[in-house]
Amino acid sequence: MRVLLLLLLGAAASLGCNDGTPNVWASSPSEPATPAAPERASGATCGRSADCPGGQACVGEVCRHRTTNIRAEALAVAADAQRVAGDPEGALASYEEALGAYAQADVEPPPEVTCGAALLALRYYDSPEHRERGARLADRCFRSSLPGNPQRQEVLRAIVRLRYDGLALASFDAEEPPERFFSQPPSRPTVDAVEISLGFGDGDEPGFTAVREQLVSEQATHIIADCFIQDWELRHQREASTTLVLKLETRMRDMGAYDVYEGHVTLERTGLDVDGFEPCVTSGLSALLEGERPRVARGARWQVPVEISAQL
Repeated sequence: MRVLLLLLLGAAASLGCNDGTPNVWASSPSEPATPAAPERASGATCGRSADCPGGQACVGEVCRHRTTNIRAEALAVAADAQRVAGDPEGALASYEEALGAYAQADVEPPPEVTCGAALLALRYYDSPEHRERGARLADRCFRSSLPGNPQRQEVLRAIVRLRYDGLALASFDAEEPPERFFSQPPSRPTVDAVEISLGFGDGDEPGFTAVREQLVSEQATHIIADCFIQDWELRHQREASTTLVLKLETRMRDMGAYDVYEGHVTLERTGLDVDGFEPCVTSGLSALLEGERPRVARGARWQVPVEISAQL
């Protein structure tokens, strides 16, 4: 009996101990091993704390770090309140103070804080220093969160637009953050990276709805994006805008049994630039509107301002 007991203890020791290398178990010999979750990142879904990496617990079916810092948490809550109240600069300052408190306490901040700070910082591109700050906070967001986190996805969308400013995307995959994230020369942006917005003056006159639909169509936004890219090649600015005057005047066509009023639409510039965003947009959208003239039930003559802006 004593010999059998020693043999069992030896077998148990051989299963429970190793040379310090973490064990990664597969469900069966034919299936690939599943890598362990990153120790620093939290946010994985879970059913119990045993499903989470070391140092984390399952709270509300999400893995959370067991250690925290109340001062840092309070500052993060204050930052979010400032953001909701419309004070983004104050919110960013509070987020950075919260991150400093987490670092001072040697506690890993949750992704809500790192990604929230990154989203605010990425709104400001006034200087190279601001862009570096945004990228550095984005890097902290990526390192503290897991793929699929909603805020992480928003940060990724913001970062994608900065790649044309010389952002080295490979920097986010480095083992440690680099000294500079914007280490590449600027490159030509593509249409998918351009954000476009159009604002119209009040208009309920005949034909206005049809013309408005043309100007917000996919074909029109593609024209605007192309013009922005051409302007970017001239000025290397992240945004461009213009205000045009949209005019419609109908002309009656005798169709025999009935009359039709056909609208003739024009776009007029308000600036004097020879090259750049405004002349390009005016020419491109005018050609689009000329190709499909709206028909209305009665005569009309009106004009409204149209504000067009594009940015990376």
